[in-house]
Amino acid sequence: MVDLYAIFNKLQGTGDNKHFVTEEVSSTLPHRLGCSQEFYPLFFVECIDEIPSANISLKQVYVNFNQVCNLRASDGHTITKKFTIILLKSQEEDLQKYFLELICLLLEKLPPRPTIASLKSELFKIISLFATPPAFSQEAIKGLWAELFVIAHSHNPIYLINSWHISKEDRYDFNDGIDKVEVKATRNSDRTHTFSIEQLNPNADSRLIIASIITTPSGQGTNIFDLIDLISMNVTNIDALLKLKEQVYLTIGPNIDASKGVRFDMNMAISTYKLVYYSDIPTIPLSAIPSGVSDIHFKSCLRDTLAADLSSTLSQLHRAL
Repeated sequence: MVDLYAIFNKLQGTGDNKHFVTEEVSSTLPHRLGCSQEFYPLFFVECIDEIPSANISLKQVYVNFNQVCNLRASDGHTITKKFTIILLKSQEEDLQKYFLELICLLLEKLPPRPTIASLKSELFKIISLFATPPAFSQEAIKGLWAELFVIAHSHNPIYLINSWHISKEDRYDFNDGIDKVEVKATRNSDRTHTFSIEQLNPNADSRLIIASIITTPSGQGTNIFDLIDLISMNVTNIDALLKLKEQVYLTIGPNIDASKGVRFDMNMAISTYKLVYYSDIPTIPLSAIPSGVSDIHFKSCLRDTLAADLSSTLSQLHRAL
């Protein structure tokens, strides 16, 4: 992928009151990248139609459809035509990098000249990430780190990404519509994890694996962005990469710098990584729960449970692990 942030940096301070100086997003796409007078990054996206569409104005993102733009390429030639302008109202470096990467992935996913409708549909998925950003949570980062660890060390990362939960309220971390995987991270060496009664009682036709990882904080360890880089080395599918980045931002929001500082011991995680059949985990029988009692959570120790043998599994999701 082109280093758009490096291109963006070179564009800063090059425009004037009449023109934005711009560069190509890539040699295969007609879209262009520019820099506002406030040093905000903005994309000029060329669409195949000019269907009227209401602009989008959020705290950090602004989208203006079908706008006549006077652009100047870095070689001096001018471009005057209608573009859709996508602007990030932030000077924060990490946020700018993330924005540039997400929009570039989106443009790679779409046809070279998308329709206004298709562009708007995909944009809503991304700009919603910037609309109500989550607060920073070390516990949420630890859970995300563990899930990314499982993807990074899997046999089929694309299948796992496609099966990854799309909401924090989902019961399982990975679900392909048939089978499930729930990832549990803990700092204690006896593998004590918290479960809900529902998690250990999947529907009768589903096979469930619990992925248990001991996550030890380490100042010299691996952060979530290191894991993303590791995954990206083995994944070229644009849709999967876009979902990967979207899921990460849903968890960390604009707290990129703080998230970089949360690091865990990779060697410890590798040496303690254990897959367990849910049926081998100590639990509470459903028959023992009084009628009307719900939202039950409890802790179970997985220290003495046997590791799952997946060598002959028929589950496509579990084979991907």
